[in-house]
Amino acid sequence: LNIDEKFNFFNPKAGISFNKDGHKAYASVAYSNREPERNNYTDNGNYPYPKKEQVTDYELGYQYTGNNWHAGANFYYMAYDNQIAQTGQTSDIGEALTTNIKDSYRMGVELTAGWAPLSWMSVEGNAALSQNKIKDFDEYIETYNNMTDWVPMDPTVKHYDNSTLAFSPAAIVNGFADFHIKGFQATWHTGFVSRQYMDNSECKDRSLPKYSRTDIHLSYDLRCGNKGLKHVLFGLDFGNIFNRRYASSGWAYSSILGADKPETDRYYQLGYIPSAGFTAMGSVKFRF
Repeated sequence: LNIDEKFNFFNPKAGISFNKDGHKAYASVAYSNREPERNNYTDNGNYPYPKKEQVTDYELGYQYTGNNWHAGANFYYMAYDNQIAQTGQTSDIGEALTTNIKDSYRMGVELTAGWAPLSWMSVEGNAALSQNKIKDFDEYIETYNNMTDWVPMDPTVKHYDNSTLAFSPAAIVNGFADFHIKGFQATWHTGFVSRQYMDNSECKDRSLPKYSRTDIHLSYDLRCGNKGLKHVLFGLDFGNIFNRRYASSGWAYSSILGADKPETDRYYQLGYIPSAGFTAMGSVKFRF
């Protein structure tokens, strides 16, 4: 590879904010650039050499903080030019392949809320709800004459006007309950992630199903009260306590067998990266 690229970026940001009596409102606009990484060049497959990524980010938000509760919402629209996005395929050593998507966007809202009804208990929640869309995308699909001898042909190009970006869930929701009395703390966390597509074709057959998991964290801070050892922290973590079976990531390979029937003869392989079932881990930390 003969690569000698220079990138000169100007990344301005401007905004305005208002704060009074627990109320906070703000608005901002930012323009930024990102250069391709080395593996975007070396593992780009059938796609042309990558270009720099540009994004204009518009944000508008409001937060309120009361005596024992808070809530907020942040609305955003990110308009991309040549977004560097995963295609869902992997290289021969397992690296995720990427390409530039000429016109795409991410739009959504981030919600947060919390309430502490008692001095020793609080509940928190957050959610990210979004649309992550491709306006204009050409997929280059490896094409072979048939499944018998696999003679390569020119790649098949499929155009998408409006599909979902790979590995971009439309909903991520988290809930927390925290209990703390003196040196003891217990935290309950339940998280939910909606369906993710493993390539940019928005094909349900090549996707990761939605999933949720719950974790529990327990800790106790033993104060020693001497000049040397000051604290001993005991921790116990239980992960995925309901032993949910799910895959948090994966890959999809697809090709076309017979250029005259590109959709009916589309062949694909799927790989899933499963997450562990129930786990337990203990820890002891010393602070001096």
